Formats: sequence, structure tokens, C-alpha cells
Amino acid sequence: SFVVRTDQAFAPHVLDMFEPQVHPNDFAYPGGPPIPPYDLTGWTLAYQMKVRFDRILDPFDGPFEKVQDWNLDPRPGRIVGSGDGFLLDHRVNDAFKVVNRALAQGGQVWWIKEPVTVGGQSYPAGAFYVEIDRGQMEGLARDLGVDARAVGERPRGEAMELPRVRVGLVDQYGGSMPSGWTRLVLEDFGFDFTVVFPPELDRGNLNAKYDVLIFPDGAIRAPGGRSFGGGMDPASVPAEYRDRIGSISAETTVPKILEFVRNGGTAVTVGGSTSLAFYADLGISDFLVGPDGTRVSNDEFFIPGSLLEVDLSHATPALDGLGDSVVVMYDTSPVLRVEDRAPGVTVLGRYGAQPLRSGWAWGQEKLDGGVSLAEAQLGQGKMFLFTPEVTFRGQPHGTFPLMFNAIYYGPASKGRLIGEQR
Repeated sequence: SFVVRTDQAFAPHVLDMFEPQVHPNDFAYPGGPPIPPYDLTGWTLAYQMKVRFDRILDPFDGPFEKVQDWNLDPRPGRIVGSGDGFLLDHRVNDAFKVVNRALAQGGQVWWIKEPVTVGGQSYPAGAFYVEIDRGQMEGLARDLGVDARAVGERPRGEAMELPRVRVGLVDQYGGSMPSGWTRLVLEDFGFDFTVVFPPELDRGNLNAKYDVLIFPDGAIRAPGGRSFGGGMDPASVPAEYRDRIGSISAETTVPKILEFVRNGGTAVTVGGSTSLAFYADLGISDFLVGPDGTRVSNDEFFIPGSLLEVDLSHATPALDGLGDSVVVMYDTSPVLRVEDRAPGVTVLGRYGAQPLRSGWAWGQEKLDGGVSLAEAQLGQGKMFLFTPEVTFRGQPHGTFPLMFNAIYYGPASKGRLIGEQR
């Protein structure tokens, strides 16, 4: 635990990181529409980073040790107990770093689907069980600052073995900021991936190369919309990069993506790319469009960039490691409507009537009941729909587990269980 005092010169910055921003309503004229803010209005870092904290208003003191260096190295992780297997808490984001490195070093990893208690320590559903040389695990724990518990036998109960996942991150020639930030996050947490451009998607046969395809915000447009990345003169591009030029089209690319999912692949869609669901006939539509086809106007509803709370359902393991709710960055994000009998669709998260936690949200009550997060079974594969930007500018560690879980859960859900033999 850390004590961050506010009787110091940097007190305004401290409050800016821990307390919600409150943007005022500003109207063009009495009774008129609101003047929208120029940019983001809510960014409270503690909310985005899933930091638990308490604001203490009364004076207090204790045996505190002053932090001398702003760039704190993680303390070395500890291994408690003895045995050839190791348990990791799924609630710790850096546990994914251990998982990725352990798999790269030839270890075996399982995702336990039920709560487990060992040596008086309880782990909620989702704990990782790793079998690897103890010396290797000690090195991983030490370097990454992640604690592990050694056990002498495999945990009982249902668990999924995690494979080495072949991940493709979709980008476009000329660059995509959402894809670039996602690339930073995947690199930081040790995920192995390949950058994929639309012409490769158009060629099809994607299951031969990938288990998971990630579509950042802006990669896929809703029916009738325009995708980025097209219309470039190939003569203006160096020859070695011309095979990257193009955009995802509804006519050619989307059928290849849906074929990939139906054949057992996993599509992770973020932000506007969740419109892939509209092409898949899943019983999903735009929550902000009325029965007459009219979309809610900006005068009635507008959230340019604020932190909202999403209530989670924990209907599938895709939400393991998260609590009952999560704070997301809503930046003019889509909102989905899921029909009651939508085939194969599981709602993972919805907005309530007053979801604003930091910033400005005009007409936020119109979000009430709207779906923010969903999982869909399509043929033999899975589609994950994350309407907020869960890797927004590489910052919201609180929502990174949504991406990480989706990468592993899709392929692992069809894999070998912990008690099965090879």
C-alpha cells in the first residue's frame, strides 16, 4: 500500500489522478442544446488502472517509509510452498506476462474454471496453473514481480489447457492509432502476434495461419459506412509495401472473416469494429437507433470521452479476473441491442441508468440497458464484442483483461482439460 499525501505542492495533480473530473453543462442559450466539450472530459487514472484507494480526510500518521525514486521497480515475486506446479491469481494483470513467457519456454498452462483453495489461500475462478521447472518459475516471479503458490498435485475441477495462440492484429497501410496502441499493450505483456493487413484477409484461408484476429476500433465499418485505408495511389507507395494497401470491405473481406470464425477462429472486435456482428445475423443491432430507424441526436445524447461504469454478468469465463463492474473509456463508442432470443449471444456487460463516473455524459440515461460487452458463438468459433476501446491509448489496465481473456479463452475453450491425457 502507498500513502499519497495532499499537503504538498503537487496536490492538484494527485487529486486529478484519483478523483473524478466534473465537466459543467454549458448551453448555447437558455433552453438550448449543450455546447459539447472540445476533447475528453474524464480520465481519472485510478479508475482506468483499477487501483483500489480510500480518500482519508482526517489527519493520520504511521511508520511510513518515504519513496525516493519515481520509477519504482516491482518487488521480486515470491513462491510459497513446494511442488512442481504453480498457481497464479487471474486478477493480477502481470500474471499474463508469466503465462506468455512460460508457454514460450515450453511450460504447460491451464485456466481453472472454478474457485480453488490451496494451503489456506483462495483463488476465485480463473486461476492459472503452470507446470514448469521451478528454477524457470523463480526467474519469472523475480523478474515480473508476480507471486505464485507451488503445489504438489494438479488442482481438481474443470480447467482448460492454454495453447500457443497464433494472433493476428489488423492494421492498415499508413497507420491506425487504435491498432498501434493495441500493439504496444500486446508487446508489453509478451503476446506473440503478427500484424495483418486487409489484402491478406481478402485472400481467405485465415484459419491456416491464425487462431485469433483482433480488429481495433475503425477497422470494420457498419453496413453503409466507409472503411479507412483505401483510395491510395500505389505509385506513391514503396514497392515493398504495396501489398498492404486496402481496406476491409463488406463485399470481399467480411465474408472471409465470418468464414474464419465459423471454422473455429476467434474474432476480437473493439469499438466501431463490433459492427462485424451486424453482418453475422446474430440478432444484434444499434441500441441508439429507434424502431423507426432514427438515431438519437447529439442534442439528446453525447459523450465525447468519459469514464463510465459497466455492470458485468460473469456468464462465461471471459470475465474471469474482473469484479462485478468495470470502468471503461467511452469515446463516442457504439452501444448494442441484443434480442432476447439472439442465437448464441451472451451479454457480458450492460450500462445502468447513471453510468458516469468521471467526465461529462449528456443524456446518459439513454444508455440504460444498452450492451457494452458481449460474446457470441458463431459456428465453431467465437466473436467478442467490446464496444469501448479497452486498450485506449495503452492506458486503461482495468480493461486489458477483456482483451487478454478473449485471446486465450476462444482457442482454449475447445482444448484439452487438465485431467486428459495427450
